Amino acid sequence: MEILYRERLIELLGRASSLRVGVMGDFTLDGYWFADMTRSRLSREAPLFPKPVVQETYNLGGAANVAWNLANARIARVYAFTVLGMDWRAELLKRLLVEARIRLDDILISKYWLTPFFGKVILTAHDLQQEDARLDFANSQPLVPDIEAALLARLQARLPGLDALIIADYQPVGIFTPQLRAALVQLAGKNPSKIFLADSREQIGDFASMVIKPNESEAASLFFPERETGTLTPQELSQAALQFQVQYGKPVFITLSERGVICVVNGISGYIPAIKVPPPIDPVGAGDTFLAWLSIGLAAGASPWEAARLATLATAVTIRQIRVTGAASPEQILEMYDAIPEECQWE
Repeated sequence: MEILYRERLIELLGRASSLRVGVMGDFTLDGYWFADMTRSRLSREAPLFPKPVVQETYNLGGAANVAWNLANARIARVYAFTVLGMDWRAELLKRLLVEARIRLDDILISKYWLTPFFGKVILTAHDLQQEDARLDFANSQPLVPDIEAALLARLQARLPGLDALIIADYQPVGIFTPQLRAALVQLAGKNPSKIFLADSREQIGDFASMVIKPNESEAASLFFPERETGTLTPQELSQAALQFQVQYGKPVFITLSERGVICVVNGISGYIPAIKVPPPIDPVGAGDTFLAWLSIGLAAGASPWEAARLATLATAVTIRQIRVTGAASPEQILEMYDAIPEECQWE
């Protein structure tokens, strides 16, 4: 496994500025609503205590967080391939995307679709905070065929100008229908020089002909569907991933949260440790950061090992960003690299 030396890191970060990357997936709006419970009084209309919201913030979530991470890396262009609804969430989401310099040219709007939203209610009182049950807006029916076809057409038209395409398949019912997944696999086969990188909560096996980045649970479901995730060892996952990689020929990266990442490349399985970060930390969105920077590294000409180390550095930056799906800048990544003790570069 190659070591990522500082000079090489600077070179890759410099190359990133010329890249054009597309993100296809369900672009989600994340909302944080802070309710001051010291202001709550028993309602006259019902025997309930209301939650007086005193502050609200909105962030890019889901596939939109992947795009935000790319934009924060200051690559040349980030293109969004998604479908939004005709609702208030779409307007907020588009405004945030524009502010982040993410191109909206290929976004479709459908009256048959809901813009996904995760509303996180934070109850506060004096110096205390507690997260209440989340409020979700999610789709229950698949894309209608004409919108599905139009989205694929937008991607096909844009693909020649892209250095990489990230497929962020996160929603149980989202834009990725079986037909769309199959069409993407065909596109990847017809464009072997393009980097197609996929992350999928439930269907990662459908993208076997691409570079894939499952987490530990997703990899366990793919390789050992009859086993419970907690009963598997990293060695078992590594061996199964090795057989899978040899069969399909594309690199496999299995993220193990704070334990690092299993990398399987060209018939070789290796392990890259995570960078130890002192608390407090917030792991929400860490997988999106890893996915974005892995694609940047690969598109910039890094070896798969180098790209994984780069993505690990970026993730160590973002988990220190509390109550936000974070993003890492090139300067923060270099600063994180320099903060690692010399004897730990790299195990």
